[in-house]
Amino acid sequence: MRRAHLELYRGIAVKYDQINIVVSRIKNNGLRGDEGFWKFVGWRLREHIDDLFHKQDLTKRDTREGYPEFPAIAFADELGAYYYALHHNYKPGYVPLVIRARLDIQKKYIYIDGRDFLYTVFGLWDKKDLVKIYGVEKAYYMVSEVLKKVYGSKVLKYFERTLQVQDSDYRIAMCDLAVHDLDIVLAHACNKIVIRGRYNVTFRAAFFVEAPIKPEEIVEIFEPDPCKFDFTPDIDLYTWL
Repeated sequence: MRRAHLELYRGIAVKYDQINIVVSRIKNNGLRGDEGFWKFVGWRLREHIDDLFHKQDLTKRDTREGYPEFPAIAFADELGAYYYALHHNYKPGYVPLVIRARLDIQKKYIYIDGRDFLYTVFGLWDKKDLVKIYGVEKAYYMVSEVLKKVYGSKVLKYFERTLQVQDSDYRIAMCDLAVHDLDIVLAHACNKIVIRGRYNVTFRAAFFVEAPIKPEEIVEIFEPDPCKFDFTPDIDLYTWL
């Protein structure tokens, strides 16, 4: 039986003199998706995955253009939110905060944020040192084993196409299908492996969530304990590949 809800976390940092105002606003109004410097737009691709998967000349235009769009907010697992609150977004004079939300996957469109790991793996796994050292066959097996642990076995349905097609645009489009696949989304939410991806972003699971996040979907807002989590990765994207 599929899970009905996901508990996800968002790590932010707020100026010390603004903390009460920001926390009150989030508790009363939720998150609209237009807060902060970075703003994301998601798109509803899920119902088209099966048809697009069999398209031999698949491109990003097929997977990214012409679909209903929505404002999206980046969320992560708890460790990933701690990383963003304590490291990525933190500045002197700021206070790190973590927002915990409980989201109904039947009502809220959620898909994987693959920017810092999965897209790079799909596109470059056979272009780096791993293949030079072990050869294509063994490197493919090694990468597949990691992807299964991080995203569940169904991700290999999409990843195996990178053996057949070298075109980078096709590979990115195939990864688009994978990140929107709900089975893979739910499997990724259970990942226990710590990943260090692009720009040293450290997490176990990363997602985009349809905005707005309503006040009743927010469980708590708290200041993370910097001693609670160890950010030592099990997989470092660049030293691994």
